[in-house]
Amino acid sequence: MKSSTTIVTAYFDIGRGEWTANKGFREKLARSADVYLDYFKRLAALENDMIIFTSPDLKERIEAIREGKPTTVITLDIKKKFRHIRSRIEKIQKDSNFTKKLAEHQLKNPEYWSPDYVLVCNLKTYFVNKAINSGLVNTARVAWIDFGYCRTPTVTRHLKVWDYPFNTNKMHFFTIKKGLNVSSLQQAFDFMTGNHVYIIGGAIVGTPQKWQEFYRLVLESQKITLENNIVDDDQGIFVMCYYMKPELFSLNYLGRGKWFDLFRCFKNSVFKAKLQSLRILLTRK
Repeated sequence: MKSSTTIVTAYFDIGRGEWTANKGFREKLARSADVYLDYFKRLAALENDMIIFTSPDLKERIEAIREGKPTTVITLDIKKKFRHIRSRIEKIQKDSNFTKKLAEHQLKNPEYWSPDYVLVCNLKTYFVNKAINSGLVNTARVAWIDFGYCRTPTVTRHLKVWDYPFNTNKMHFFTIKKGLNVSSLQQAFDFMTGNHVYIIGGAIVGTPQKWQEFYRLVLESQKITLENNIVDDDQGIFVMCYYMKPELFSLNYLGRGKWFDLFRCFKNSVFKAKLQSLRILLTRK
């Protein structure tokens, strides 16, 4: 069975294996390249077409994990290609006019001090758009799923092929909190500096056409954010996109704090998805 959804993902080692608590970093931030590759083995078990962006040194390891499944691995040096934008991110992160907007307990979150982390998070739509424009997507839908999304074996719910029929008229965000309402640009900025998370960055789905529309909106949102001397990861940028063009998006609720329930809630049929939505409602999550 061939899926109607191509999965795009990426992994670049930004040194996260060294972000250990004994070095003053926040608890549970440290994850080495080997850990991410182990996580990826679970996502890689899906037989969907898959396009993966990475550094040249990891290409062979990723191809081996996919074991002959339909896969394209694209390599690039993101620090070189995006050195100017990375420098701008770093400058803002070190600017006291930015950091004074943050609560003290937020200062250890990587989106507020790691330019590499912010850069990688903000390249997701770039990677998907690159795959589309390169003629690598030949399916009705494209899904971004984080390389390390499947942290436990149960995340993919034993699927061989993921083929949920998402509405093709929308881009699909996935949320872990209800009631997202953004009424002004300033409120969108407040979501960023206050680290208020509604939309997860780990999964996004849409048609190639909707992805290209979304990509242009992300670029506009990123430009506005930088011009206002603010940086954030993908979650904050996506909130701004939702504020700027809400009609483009469908918000799909996974349950309160259920970051990794994508395949549980949207496994393979609309009927089962509605049943899961009812379960979430009845359990008041």
